[in-house]
Amino acid sequence: VRVWINGEETLIISKASATFHIMKHSHYVSRFGSKLGLQCIGMNENGIIFNSNPSLWKIIRPFFIKALSGPGLMQTTEICIRSTKRYLDNLGNVTNELGNVDVLKLMRLIMLDTSNNLFLRIPLDENEIVLKIQKYFDAWQALLLKPDIFFKISWLYKKYEKSANDLKEAIEILIEQKRQKLSSSEKLDENMDFASELIFAQNHGDLTAENVNQCILEMLIAAPDTMSVSLFFMLVLV
Repeated sequence: VRVWINGEETLIISKASATFHIMKHSHYVSRFGSKLGLQCIGMNENGIIFNSNPSLWKIIRPFFIKALSGPGLMQTTEICIRSTKRYLDNLGNVTNELGNVDVLKLMRLIMLDTSNNLFLRIPLDENEIVLKIQKYFDAWQALLLKPDIFFKISWLYKKYEKSANDLKEAIEILIEQKRQKLSSSEKLDENMDFASELIFAQNHGDLTAENVNQCILEMLIAAPDTMSVSLFFMLVLV
């Protein structure tokens, strides 16, 4: 189905009847996420995944395009192999007393390490961040399509909001470490990556600190969820 959103042609891959059912309502955009729910997880008019602010989205999108193409993309295989070997050499860390490997956690650790080495390049505790990412996704799933009345009862959503904030705070610490690394670097070219580009954009006034935090957060959470689960089921099938 072809529709026009903010003057731009948009193709929706779906049955025409399903698309009509959604778009016949004046508030059809709520189908893509509750505004209050997105605010709780930091995605309302922020980041790239659920950003409903077209102007800001267009400013942010080139940073992701650059990071996911060209020289950065060329390094991916090498970095992914290195991360895989690193975690296979320490398989005991994801093996229980019966000798069973937590394969999904193993995949998540490898994916996070790969993403970090491509886009942020700051030493981090992968186990801690992976746990925070899982809780963030629990919050995302719980809050995304809730009606507004849900957010009038604080005890229902506060624990999920805390999970989202915990990850954002952890990312902020990593960003600050990245800032310090950039400020003390003699050769900026060696430290330029996705996070660096965003930080410099903030320094120039093009992005806010919140924009930078959410973009880096979304870049780091993507693979440990989608890619890890895909690889997990691939291994199950094998």
